[in-house]
Amino acid sequence: MPFIAVNTSCTLTKAQKDDIKTNLGKLIEILPTKSEKGLMVDICDNHSLYFAGNEMEKAAFIDLRLFKESPFESKREFYIALCKMLDEVAGIEAANVYFNAIELQNWGSRGDFRQ
Repeated sequence: MPFIAVNTSCTLTKAQKDDIKTNLGKLIEILPTKSEKGLMVDICDNHSLYFAGNEMEKAAFIDLRLFKESPFESKREFYIALCKMLDEVAGIEAANVYFNAIELQNWGSRGDFRQ
């Protein structure tokens, strides 16, 4: 079950949030063995994001959490596609999209904890 948290400094409409969620469901398939079927998405807009002490008007920080490791090139391809999508849907330029991928060896869901 991948988890993606999308935090933006700008306000998003319901339609933009839905578009982001739908697009993430497609983009997650870039990562081997991952699909929308197991994807959880958290979208939080209107956050105060600062970089180098300056408030960012249109920016995003994306936190991707994965159970087990995915290949570097797949994560890179995901990030590039994510940047393009956020620019198209929300007008957030790639230069203002920050991203991390955390790969965990343990994961709990639906009453079970796996390793």
